[in-house]
Amino acid sequence: MQYPPGLRHLLAKTKLFTDAKDYVIMRLPVDQVKAAAQLIAQTGRPFTSLVRDKDEVTLVLPRNEWEALAVAIDVIEESTAYRLITFDLPLELELVGYLATMTSAVAAAGVSVLPLASFSRDHIFVPAEDFKRAWDALRALIHTCQLAEAAERH
Repeated sequence: MQYPPGLRHLLAKTKLFTDAKDYVIMRLPVDQVKAAAQLIAQTGRPFTSLVRDKDEVTLVLPRNEWEALAVAIDVIEESTAYRLITFDLPLELELVGYLATMTSAVAAAGVSVLPLASFSRDHIFVPAEDFKRAWDALRALIHTCQLAEAAERH
């Protein structure tokens, strides 16, 4: 497969990380954004995510923390268990194609993906029951890129 310049090298260097926790992804009404932010502040540890768009708030928390806090937040919809996969290397904000390549590999394995990013790291959430398939697809992609990098050096 052809990649933009430098992308295959980054893919080959990628380390995968998971914390082996189940996560819940929740859809909340927009008026719950402050309550959701306070909930994240109470957890005090990674991984959490809060996204607000014009129509809804999305909150991602470890399932055990969500259950332990048991706060009064209006939840419109709550997911089944999801698992986190972090692409554990710093990435430039302007990088083109990295996340698309990774999520395409997971999609080719028949696994749905919720991508999230911080400033310099990309993450995906996959259904817990599909975690191994997603992980194996990513490992295969990384290994293929590592072999291509090694062959190019010789």
